[in-house]
Amino acid sequence: MGQITSVRQGIQQILKEEGILGFYTGYSGVCLRDVPYTMMELGIYDNFKSMYLKYKNRSESNKWDELLAAAIAGGITGLFTAPLDNIKTKLMVETGYSGFFDCLAKTVNTGGMPALFAGSAARVAWLMPFTIIYLPVYEILKRKMQVMPVPAAVPSPLAVKGGHIRNNNPIFGRRPAPVMKSLRMKSTRLAGATCF
Repeated sequence: MGQITSVRQGIQQILKEEGILGFYTGYSGVCLRDVPYTMMELGIYDNFKSMYLKYKNRSESNKWDELLAAAIAGGITGLFTAPLDNIKTKLMVETGYSGFFDCLAKTVNTGGMPALFAGSAARVAWLMPFTIIYLPVYEILKRKMQVMPVPAAVPSPLAVKGGHIRNNNPIFGRRPAPVMKSLRMKSTRLAGATCF
């Protein structure tokens, strides 16, 4: 945006002018953009992949199916969340807004609805390649985790046998196993009790 020339200068400038809270400027915008974005992205990806496999009459996807589903999910999600991204960016680089919804109202008042979608083509253009890499890598890691062997259960050094704890530790040896006594409440205690 031309406001700073380096990360170091930006850190110093934000600390000097806004303090530590300056690093969180626009955080509400980030949350209001990223939560819907992630939900839509994964939802569209999984649903499109399922519909595509059903259309092709297959049960397993291959890498080309995943690349296609990822590209479509990235493009659609990028377009639909462009207004949220614009508001988030305005909150971070411009002043004069009291929050996300104030920025949204002022943007629509000055530029109309098209102002919310300014730069959406650029957003789609970088999100499609991003999701083409990210979602298939996610699938690869998911498959690898599903076939990982589960380690066998580690046997406990204690075993209860014949009412005694058999301990493999030579210092403690055998000792009586603790017995849990059941608690019995007399009916007179419960008489007149009120449940809320």
